Amino acid sequence: MVLYLNPIYLCMLLGMISCLGATVSADESKTDLRTVRIIYLVSRDREENVEYTAALEFAIRDLQKWYGGQLQGPTFRLSDPVVEVVKSNRPADWFYGNPNGSDQDNWGFNNTLDEARNLIDARHNDPGFIWILYSDGPGNKGRGGSGVACLPEDDLLGLVGKHPVDKDKSRWIAGLGHELGHAFGLPHPTDTEKHVDAIMWLGIYGKYPDKTYLTDDDKKVLRRSPFFYRENNEPVFQKGAVVATYHYTGGAFEQHAGHDPIAWTERKTASDERHSFEETRRDTEFIYLNDSSRGYAIRLPMAGGESALSGDGEKTWTTLYPVAQKKD
Repeated sequence: MVLYLNPIYLCMLLGMISCLGATVSADESKTDLRTVRIIYLVSRDREENVEYTAALEFAIRDLQKWYGGQLQGPTFRLSDPVVEVVKSNRPADWFYGNPNGSDQDNWGFNNTLDEARNLIDARHNDPGFIWILYSDGPGNKGRGGSGVACLPEDDLLGLVGKHPVDKDKSRWIAGLGHELGHAFGLPHPTDTEKHVDAIMWLGIYGKYPDKTYLTDDDKKVLRRSPFFYRENNEPVFQKGAVVATYHYTGGAFEQHAGHDPIAWTERKTASDERHSFEETRRDTEFIYLNDSSRGYAIRLPMAGGESALSGDGEKTWTTLYPVAQKKD
């Protein structure tokens, strides 16, 4: 398969350890809607292409309906305006040509996010926004993960039917849907043969909208995301009151009342970062928490002591930091 048509092997999940779980806000009861923000970065040596702006709005609105159909109602909300056009002082070639990291395939993502961070404070795990960042920089390597997706000029050309190889606009809407899924915390399917047509795998090629789908595991993650709402703007998932806390220097793990599985939040005291987990089990020594979207597990000692992280299905554990339990 030619490079233009295979972003599956180009996308990555970023900031694994520091970005465990789906981000939630400090106040679960706040009325402000969390939204998806679409940013079109126009480079210094180019002007806004109004075709791109219109195509981006069409694509994200189409995906909003598609995700809602997959979840039988709930979907994400969009900011106003739906597409924000932001002028950059960088030339177009800088976005995917400026060295930024040891892997050249990641330069485009790193540069685009750095520029958007400087201009509009875009960032990983923003409690209020999922950031979708398009630049007009020549490139073909889209990325998504930890609340952010970055896509290049290649995808903009596709959305307006002017891609040099694949002129099917639906393929490029689906490509956005795939990277958006990563930004929401969705991984590639574990069973890629069974789910070859899933949107988080190869379903972006000629299958969107009617023949691609979210897996049951995908739907489970999204129904627990703070970015999904019912038609009346009621959050799909709301955590109960905190009933137990395990403190560590700089933050805490909090257990919430109700729900099956039991919901947990990790919060940082020096920032608004919040990360969500599910309790998978507990024994006489430990409580085990899981982030199914990224395949990471946390082990908390029930009586206090050293917590640990596993990224290989609990085969090995890496010490994190000491925690002390406090009843709420």
